[in-house]
Amino acid sequence: MVIETFEPTAVYRKEADGGYFVFCPQVKGVFSEGDTLEEARAMIKEALEGIIEVVLEKDLKNYFTPNEEKKMPGDIEERINIEKNLQIAVSIKIARERAGITQDELAHRLGVRQHYISRYEKGMAIPSVDRFLKLFEALLPA
Repeated sequence: MVIETFEPTAVYRKEADGGYFVFCPQVKGVFSEGDTLEEARAMIKEALEGIIEVVLEKDLKNYFTPNEEKKMPGDIEERINIEKNLQIAVSIKIARERAGITQDELAHRLGVRQHYISRYEKGMAIPSVDRFLKLFEALLPA
């Protein structure tokens, strides 16, 4: 298993009226629009961060799946710079879910209490560099 950092992108599609439709290919159901490209950038960032906060707070399972909308010729694709604590939280959650283990199991492997893992996955705390590396080592297959 390869552990990947969650680095969401936005795909912007110019509409006939001059505005932009925008979606995030990495997260199902995240889309928005704007009258200008700058407005569309702001709107997709706000939509994505809002969805991430809800998913993490409610601990929704296996939510981060590809969007059904597909990129088309002429679309513009670029990275969405979300808040680092959210990027780290989602990266940890995705890696743990892909490994098929619970927060309790991961905590046991690290020798910590489950609430630490929960706080990391909610973006309430960021693990130290040492803990972050141990966390991802714990998620690699034996």
